[in-house]
Amino acid sequence: MVALLVAAIGMLGTLSSPIVAQRLSARTKREESDAQRRDALEGRDHTRREALAKEKKAAYVAFNAAARRYRIELMNRLHEIGSSAPGEAGQGELRDSRRAYSLGLAEMQIVASDSVMVVVERVTSNLYGAYKAIKSLEDGTPEPGWSFEETQDHLIHTWDHWASMRKAMRNDLGLDESLIEM
Repeated sequence: MVALLVAAIGMLGTLSSPIVAQRLSARTKREESDAQRRDALEGRDHTRREALAKEKKAAYVAFNAAARRYRIELMNRLHEIGSSAPGEAGQGELRDSRRAYSLGLAEMQIVASDSVMVVVERVTSNLYGAYKAIKSLEDGTPEPGWSFEETQDHLIHTWDHWASMRKAMRNDLGLDESLIEM
């Protein structure tokens, strides 16, 4: 009886081993496939994050350059008005720099973080105030608090926001300030 039982168990083991081996093999293949799929997704996510970081950095650089140029053209136009010889060329340069600034700002509104946009909006508000004052000075109807000297001071002090804007952008890009200041 014991021999018959041992023989039956042996026969069942022999007959079931290919089925068990096949199931174990299928499970291993599924796990390998899942791991490959996870690795591929992680790779795509990493590549996408890198691409977004490059896009954001390019937008920050372009905006910073456009903002600097716009501020310079505002100063140039203000000095043209102050010299009583405003020309059309200066107006064209200001218009072009303002257009470039507006395009850069539009891109920033899409890619920049909220913390960066807080500082960008401060800079934008200051530049807009100066632009409005310069247009009033051109028309000969300056608004109270926006004389030539006050507008010039305003534009000079607008520069104070650049350091905080640059810092916010660097932080958003994950750049370590201690490495930059070396």
